[in-house]
Amino acid sequence: MIMVKAFGRFRDPLGLEMKVDLAAGSTVSDLLETLASISSDLRDQIFDSSGQVREDVNVMVNGRHFLTLKGPQTHLSEGDEVALFPAVVGG
Repeated sequence: MIMVKAFGRFRDPLGLEMKVDLAAGSTVSDLLETLASISSDLRDQIFDSSGQVREDVNVMVNGRHFLTLKGPQTHLSEGDEVALFPAVVGG
């Protein structure tokens, strides 16, 4: 089980916290695809038109940004915590 915590625009479709059961060896990409399957609106909030994670989406795996790890190919393990939130922008 992976614990997903959602913030900002992701909280409405996902709730504050949810547990996701993924197969052994799953990656951040697998998790995001699973979450995106909830609705087409959520898919559009996570992925851009080329299928890449949108630049304004932050994904933290156990407190570390997924891009500082192996990006979408970061492997997840039982008990990992993934936080999903929009980038903070503005001035």
